Amino acid sequence: MARIVTFLCILLVILLIVLGVLSFFTQSSKRAATGRIRPKILTVTMDQDGDPQTTNNGEASAWVQNDKLDQKVDLVGGNGPVYCNAAHEHCLVITGVGVMNASATLMALGLSEKFDLSKTYIMIAGIAGTKPEMATIGAAAWAEYVVYGGLADGMDSRESGFGWDYLLARLGCTTSWCDQGAYVVGTEVYQLNPALRDWAFRLSDQVPLTDNAQAEAARALYPQENARRKPFVTKCDGLMTDTFWAGTRMSDWATWWVSKQTKGAGTYCMAAFEDSGTLTALNRLAASGRIDLQRVMVLRAASDFDQQHPGQTALESLRASLNDSTGGDIALENLYRVGSVVNAYILQNWNEWEKGVPPE
Repeated sequence: MARIVTFLCILLVILLIVLGVLSFFTQSSKRAATGRIRPKILTVTMDQDGDPQTTNNGEASAWVQNDKLDQKVDLVGGNGPVYCNAAHEHCLVITGVGVMNASATLMALGLSEKFDLSKTYIMIAGIAGTKPEMATIGAAAWAEYVVYGGLADGMDSRESGFGWDYLLARLGCTTSWCDQGAYVVGTEVYQLNPALRDWAFRLSDQVPLTDNAQAEAARALYPQENARRKPFVTKCDGLMTDTFWAGTRMSDWATWWVSKQTKGAGTYCMAAFEDSGTLTALNRLAASGRIDLQRVMVLRAASDFDQQHPGQTALESLRASLNDSTGGDIALENLYRVGSVVNAYILQNWNEWEKGVPPE
């Protein structure tokens, strides 16, 4: 009998020890989770030259300085620190330029134990080139579709037997486009939440936008109606590549490519680099519940036209886009003016937005 009592006492002690250990780790886990930063808004920028707190040379500067994102949080594997306001309700990340930088930085942020982005609204905000039929210098566009142009078959048009409509064709095809035999990777097209896109557009379409005389003079060289307008807010879609291109033929290809990849639903208007990489990372993170894809927005503002005006060559257009900052300054300012209105509305009405995008 004494042995049984002793054995039971030992089992009780072991059970208490196990429960104590489990309790310790449970409490530690809760404390760790409590200590994580849970931003309500994450602004994703790409191109930044210098410290955004002290310089105005990039997409992050206006957000960091105007919204007082002065708290730096180191990010292992990222392109740099994450900038947050004092309440950590609004944070900003700078991915670096290009698809690969964007994907790597967002994956590092999404996997970081410092952050919980499961309820965060994510706004990708950068500058781009625009098609003059669709928009103008300084205009801002909310996208529903983001299409990648880097997965393609290619051939020099000087090769014997070349008969494609454009230099690039659908991956897996020996003609410009095919269905049978086409090779689908899964990152060619991303469709964003149209309800959130429409919310963002309605909140921002009457925002006063900035302009300057140099941009007005550049617009006057183009005959297209939208190209000659003052900056405005619109809804249209983005083509992402790893190539800074220019010219009417490439613009025609971009229009065709976006239409084909989206089965006619998408309308090309903004050309940029990173969004396909950013969205690839976000889609992978969403699979484990780390972010909510229904809370992702893409905003691009036009800093230049994607093609030449009458009397100009495509090479001259490319040179002007690379060397002239005429449209860059107003694009960066309008990017902030349009996007910040939406961010502020979500923050001010968090009780309505915390559980997801409200009904329209």
